[in-house]
Amino acid sequence: MSGSDIWQMSVDEQIKIIKRGAEKILPDEEALRYKLTTAQKEGRPLRIKLGIDPTVTDIHLGHTVPLRNLRRFQDLGHTAILVLGDFTATVGDPSGRSKARPPLSHEQVLENAATYKEQVSKILDLERAEVVYNSTWLAKLTLKDLIFIGSHISVKRMLEGEYFGRRFEDPDQTVFLHEMFYPIMQGMDSVSINADIELGGTDQEFNCLMGRDLQRLYGQEPQVVVTFPLLPGLTGTEKMSKSLGNYVGVSWGAQEQFNKLMTMSDDHIGIYYRLLTDVPIEEIEEKIQAIQNGQADPREVKKQLVTEIVSQFHGPEAARRAAEDYERYAEIRRTGGKTDQLPSNIPIAKIKLDPEGTRLTHILVTTGMASSNSEAKRLIRQGGVRLRGEVVKDDTHVITPGQLHEALLQVGSRTPVILQEE
Repeated sequence: MSGSDIWQMSVDEQIKIIKRGAEKILPDEEALRYKLTTAQKEGRPLRIKLGIDPTVTDIHLGHTVPLRNLRRFQDLGHTAILVLGDFTATVGDPSGRSKARPPLSHEQVLENAATYKEQVSKILDLERAEVVYNSTWLAKLTLKDLIFIGSHISVKRMLEGEYFGRRFEDPDQTVFLHEMFYPIMQGMDSVSINADIELGGTDQEFNCLMGRDLQRLYGQEPQVVVTFPLLPGLTGTEKMSKSLGNYVGVSWGAQEQFNKLMTMSDDHIGIYYRLLTDVPIEEIEEKIQAIQNGQADPREVKKQLVTEIVSQFHGPEAARRAAEDYERYAEIRRTGGKTDQLPSNIPIAKIKLDPEGTRLTHILVTTGMASSNSEAKRLIRQGGVRLRGEVVKDDTHVITPGQLHEALLQVGSRTPVILQEE
């Protein structure tokens, strides 16, 4: 869709697209309608804001939920503004936190931010977006500015933030003054870029609404806030988080993404479809209903979902190969390696054999299948090593030249390798 299509698409059609996966529209849908209607009348695109703090080097699929919706606004012809929080990241967002975040240096933040643009470009069209750093304006705020802002925001208002109020009432917790600056700084981001709409997760609601308060203070029309559910991790009820290990990275390879996504709970298929794909809602509901009625295999529906997600980052062909290789790896596990259909991306390890023969334990260490000779012996004794589909039981097993023609080596559930003689 070109930028000019905004003028051909009705406000109702735009709202339908915007509401996909949204949790809340604040203050209400009518405010959004007013923004869109006014934009059409004035012949100008709306300024849509999304802020990301570069607190880590990688972004995961949970981060892509608001990014995907920012791209939807972009495709509707509006202006996407990505605010990289190089200043706010040094303070740390207190949202959803039971304690203060550890501070980061500005140097650490900039190192993290350097990786963000490439990852974000997999979702957002950066050539049609504004990418800004909030240190540009936040670093210029003076004590006089903060006193002015502080004179219009009460302590009671700040404690309305659930995370502040909860910790304030807990005698074992401390709320630090610098943490209360964070919602104000995020709000000043909205003022500085004159945002019409701000996107964020449900945990960002208070911070986004602070933007509305500060825009009023500075004589701007308050932004509309659109929040989205937090993507659950692959298993359980916790949100997707790198620290919990329940995540899938945007920068991962196709096979790694595919394999990890296939571990997701069946209960998450519906929400992953809604938040991470553009598959029509009606079609998603049909798929989920078919699973519930026993008319569809959850594993097959999940494969379709995972293929759709991986395609977004690596293209349909890479996703198709990853799906095929996933099944081939599964067949290897089911048959113990006795299969003619090996994965196309299976690693190949070239081994230089001693003329008198080389112990398998040495090969295990050389290929990285074992960290030491002692671990290699233990793995063999436990029956965890297969060569050409056969379990090796002798930890003194020797391989002589001529015996390594396309031999498949398996160790437990690890990715197998094909051994080739140098």
